[in-house]
Amino acid sequence: MPPSDRMRRDAETNLRRVLAAAAEVFATRGLTTTLADVAAHAGVGVGTVYRRFANKDELIYEVYRERIGRTGELAREASGTEDVWAGFVRFFETSMRDLAADRGLWELTTGGYNNSLGWSRGAPPTRLAELLADNRKIVNAHLDRLVRRAKDAGRLREDFEVGDMVVLSAAVQATISFGDDVARRALGFVLDGLRPAGVTGSGTD
Repeated sequence: MPPSDRMRRDAETNLRRVLAAAAEVFATRGLTTTLADVAAHAGVGVGTVYRRFANKDELIYEVYRERIGRTGELAREASGTEDVWAGFVRFFETSMRDLAADRGLWELTTGGYNNSLGWSRGAPPTRLAELLADNRKIVNAHLDRLVRRAKDAGRLREDFEVGDMVVLSAAVQATISFGDDVARRALGFVLDGLRPAGVTGSGTD
């Protein structure tokens, strides 16, 4: 194999290792993890990481861009569901479990990383900042429709706002460590509390 081909294959292998390592450490430790931490977890030198990513924002972008985009798709699907309450519950449940499983995604979704965006280049917005801003507009537009439809159908209390969803998701996800049954009961209690007065039934039906 020519040296150039071998170097190209080695570079591709190292890139896959870095991305896999970054996904793991971001999910478990959060986005304060350094590029040196990622390199150590991947078993490569930190220079290998910097050769592919100019800064941490760029690495976070590559790790999360598809998952961030998927939140917009989930919101679109929920907002168009024929049974609007089922769509509301499904989005709530999916968001809760996704956020609980990935600390980095939680920080990006709740704004816990926003103050750090662009720091490494000194001139935001970066691609990551633009991705988050664009996705937030898309998600909010679909969730506005979902909430409006649920209220119009008499399935959701009038004082509920789209911003409440992230707060309540974060609250319920804290119960996941106690087991699926406990988390599902907690979610049911929350959803029952979101129904208008006089509407009965299981919160997750």
